[in-house]
Amino acid sequence: MATGTGTRRRLLLSGGTIGFGFGAVIDVVLFHQIFQTHHLLSGFYDPYSLDGLRTNVMFDGLFTLGMLSIMAVGLGLLWRLANGTDRRFSTTYLVGAIVVGMGTFNVIDGVVSHYVLDLHNVVHGTEAWNPHWLAVSVLMLAVGLWLLRRADGHTSL
Repeated sequence: MATGTGTRRRLLLSGGTIGFGFGAVIDVVLFHQIFQTHHLLSGFYDPYSLDGLRTNVMFDGLFTLGMLSIMAVGLGLLWRLANGTDRRFSTTYLVGAIVVGMGTFNVIDGVVSHYVLDLHNVVHGTEAWNPHWLAVSVLMLAVGLWLLRRADGHTSL
């Protein structure tokens, strides 16, 4: 179990920051590059034209670079925490914090990118999969919160 409220907060911040960036990178690698179901700005640039695809891929790359930078900040925070304390902290708590960060990114992506700004849909040309993406994102967030509670000695949500 993470010792002390300060350590738990710092662990949540570092793990959550790592998870936020990691969730975005996984999204880009799986859905933008491998499955090619959408791109960051496919709501604005036609992903079926060569120029549109090139523009989308460029913005996907810039977004990935930004998210890797966020992960680096989280890793730096974790490094400082791990080297600044002689106390051990919970791996379960760290994993929970990372999953919370991933879920947070996905919920923000699902609400802001898909609904508020209409940057893209989960699958080009249809909004049918957007609610499913949001449901899985909320589930991921709930699993992360459950892991945090479990690490603190609570077994239920």
